[in-house]
Amino acid sequence: MFKDKEVFLFDLDGTLLSIEAENFLKYYFAALSSEFEDLCAEKEEFIQLLMGSTNKMIRNDGSRTNQEAFMEDFIEKLQISDRSEADKIKSRFEKFYQTKFAALDQYFEIDRKTPAEIIEYLKAKNKRLVLATNPLFPEEAVAARLSWIGIDAADFELLTHYENMSYAKPNPDYYREILNKIDVEPEACLMIGNDLKEDAVASRLGIDTLIIEDKLIEREGSDFDISWRGSLKEFKNLLEEKL
Repeated sequence: MFKDKEVFLFDLDGTLLSIEAENFLKYYFAALSSEFEDLCAEKEEFIQLLMGSTNKMIRNDGSRTNQEAFMEDFIEKLQISDRSEADKIKSRFEKFYQTKFAALDQYFEIDRKTPAEIIEYLKAKNKRLVLATNPLFPEEAVAARLSWIGIDAADFELLTHYENMSYAKPNPDYYREILNKIDVEPEACLMIGNDLKEDAVASRLGIDTLIIEDKLIEREGSDFDISWRGSLKEFKNLLEEKL
């Protein structure tokens, strides 16, 4: 299962990072909405705008970056037509991710030991590593969440984020875009995630998929081939036994 694999693709949230998605979003929405109180006095109104533009980004068709898809829709929803004002909105997001996002880890209990050991083990085996997290956040936010588990973003050949990707999970083209970026065949890859749809859809391209069940997510239409299922610690033990 492992010896013939050159590239290990890891999902982040619920896989390497052991936090519940709903719990994370609660604190993330609260922190981000406070940055836009002058535009959306009601927190729920802001969250609805944010989620609407995020869904637009998830449906991106490859014609632009995910960041562009999000920002264009979000600014349109705010009915802002002036370019300089639009640039200020974009700068607000950038400032938030650069200065306040990283502190959100204070709200979560996180397993830092097992994920870091897995990455260190694979590095020692000279395996290529890709962080195949759904590219809905900027690079700073992805790197910050890795730091929460004691992992350096530089350990990965590629981090997927909304500035460098033009598709999102569960679109299979997201995985095609990764394969093109790192110039590798799907048979040489292994995808490790916790979502039976968003991560397991990689199997449609011929990428073997392993599912981490600690924070398992099941969705409608989750009928994909799975090579193995178990906990992150069980995956670590299996890795050390077989590789």
